[in-house]
Amino acid sequence: MIGINGWVFLYSYAGIFGLGIILFIIAQFKKNNGIIDIFWSIFSLVGVYVSFLIQFIWRMVNGRDGYLTQIILVTLATIWGFRLSYHIARRNIGKPEDRRYARFRESWKDRFYLKVFFYIFMMQSLWAAIIISPVIFANSLYETSLIFPLNHWTIGSFKLYYPENLVQTIPIILGGLVWILGFYFEAVGDRQLKKFIKNPENKGKIIEIGLWRFTRHPNFFGELTMSWGLFLIALTFVDTNPLILITIAGPIMYTLLIRYVTGVPPLESHLINKPGYKEYMQRTSMILPWFPKKVDKKENE
Repeated sequence: MIGINGWVFLYSYAGIFGLGIILFIIAQFKKNNGIIDIFWSIFSLVGVYVSFLIQFIWRMVNGRDGYLTQIILVTLATIWGFRLSYHIARRNIGKPEDRRYARFRESWKDRFYLKVFFYIFMMQSLWAAIIISPVIFANSLYETSLIFPLNHWTIGSFKLYYPENLVQTIPIILGGLVWILGFYFEAVGDRQLKKFIKNPENKGKIIEIGLWRFTRHPNFFGELTMSWGLFLIALTFVDTNPLILITIAGPIMYTLLIRYVTGVPPLESHLINKPGYKEYMQRTSMILPWFPKKVDKKENE
């Protein structure tokens, strides 16, 4: 079992929590704690970039080579993170503080700033650190593959290694396909919703077209699927250090958070008062896409 570079974890998590502290200060000056939504995915990217950069510098200094799988993980995380941040920024910039955070101002009057700092900014920093842990762990490894042979491309004096056998390639292919599926659901679902809302004829209506016909939350399904895809790709290194299996805590925790805490519950508690949404809930799967159910209208009368 090959060891990990502990400094990678230390500086990666320091970067994530450091960003949380900076955003907390900015949010108090702007009186808008909702800015954390825009930077939610950037928390994870800080951990990804710091871990990759430290390991890259270490390899250059010590004359070691690089590994294609790590570059794939960083690339996919980058596409996910910046797309999500851009989407939320376009939706939220210029608008007042989100109703969730506005309610906290009323209910957290006692020690408001302390609670905001720990319960919002530090808590989300912790979540981001755990969720992106498969990528950080993969970037922390000194070497890869104790069992399976690797091939390489030569770039000057630098060698970029990649797996040449099916056993090691399976996690990359499977994880990549899972990630692509998730990206499709999130990107297309967001675009369909945006187009639906822009049409004045749809005012007060429930979106039931496209992906929204098969799941009430295609964007949540996409988010979770991409996180599982990254974990599957990271399993390429399981023969190097089996401890990478513990990073399954990342996608598991993200799934539980979206299903039971920060995702579905607060959103649907607001939408359930919208005309027709209860019937939509009865017909349509919550997160996992599935064919709509037939609902007897008499039961809802």
